[in-house]
Amino acid sequence: MSLRQSGRFLHFFGTGVLDQIMLSGANFIAGFAMIRYASDVSYGQFVLAQSVLVLMVSAQSAWLSGPVTIIAPGKSAAIRAQMTGFVGASQTRFLRRAALALLAIPLVADLIGIWSAYLSLAVAVTILAVWAALQNEYRRRMLLVYSRPQSMLAADAIYVTVFLLGIALALLNRPVAGLLAIVALGAAGLSGALIAHRMLAVDPGWVSGDSGPFWREIRALGQWSLIGAVIYWLFGQSWNYVLAARLDLTAVANVNAVRLVVMPMLVFKYGIQNLLIPVASNWLASFGLTRMLRRLAVLTILISAMDLIYFTIVWNIRNWLIVDVMHKHIGDQDRLLILWVCVTLVFLPREILQAALSALKCLRSMAWLIGLSAAVSLSLMWLSIPLWGASAVLIGQLAGEGVNLLGLSLLLWRQIRQRPKIA
Repeated sequence: MSLRQSGRFLHFFGTGVLDQIMLSGANFIAGFAMIRYASDVSYGQFVLAQSVLVLMVSAQSAWLSGPVTIIAPGKSAAIRAQMTGFVGASQTRFLRRAALALLAIPLVADLIGIWSAYLSLAVAVTILAVWAALQNEYRRRMLLVYSRPQSMLAADAIYVTVFLLGIALALLNRPVAGLLAIVALGAAGLSGALIAHRMLAVDPGWVSGDSGPFWREIRALGQWSLIGAVIYWLFGQSWNYVLAARLDLTAVANVNAVRLVVMPMLVFKYGIQNLLIPVASNWLASFGLTRMLRRLAVLTILISAMDLIYFTIVWNIRNWLIVDVMHKHIGDQDRLLILWVCVTLVFLPREILQAALSALKCLRSMAWLIGLSAAVSLSLMWLSIPLWGASAVLIGQLAGEGVNLLGLSLLLWRQIRQRPKIA
């Protein structure tokens, strides 16, 4: 790449990482504050709502936003504006109708006495929070289509401000802190969506029309990506529901409290996660498979070394962090912490391998592999809780990730064998 291209790439990459650090930092602060000042039940409710939100955002990113970010840059300026506008209008109509239909569920459940009024209200607020998050996710990704990471950063700064103010207000009303924390998620998502929508309205402007032809292009790319994203959620996030079903919300709160200790290790990785696929694709096109893999391997080694240094420091102050700072007394905190570190260390090589295979367009094979990994993970979680307690969900995650890593390595090796001239 030329010096100018390198500068633009580094600016884009750096802004994306900074944006994710800000978002992850806000989630860290919110989670810490809820653990420290709210009840385990309120924090557990907040975590369960966040897990649903993560699932739906991941699904939309795989099915809609991701394919649009791949297809739209290759269009002319006029067609690109039509694609983002037509599809955005279609998404808005669909989400409005889906939200109204889903809101009937908690209403009916309350009227016939299946759920309490509080639970029905919490479910309704979660539905609205998901609606706002999906609106926000599409618009902020469209800012990246137009190479405007600074605009996305500004919109996300509004999101973070509203979110943290909402969490602070929730903690002033502790009996309903869990419900109000979910409201904060929804208000933040709506604020971010409105700001991003206004930015896109100014440039390039919103246009409406028949989105059918664009949806046909999107479906061709999005179907396997969506399957993989939803299945991966099953063993990446559903462990919260396994804990709630087999144990209680206190177990959910304890496992998530220990997770906060390793969260700084995850923040940077989340920052580069969404950038890995376009970076790997660019390296593959520019340098070939061997040099792409070499660069990704160097990145893995450097970040893993940083992780080990951080874990060494945290291990020596773990009691101060968990007992004194968080005011949590967790019987098996050391085992949970070690397991969380292992899960965190596996995160990066798995993302690296997935980025390389995505650049090689192996989405279908990865979807089947993620399905196998999820089956192993969830089965082990569910069956081993009587033996290992809350630690079982992390042991299940590690087992699933192990299967996933082995399978991804074999898929990549097969690609190398099939591409001798490039490799």
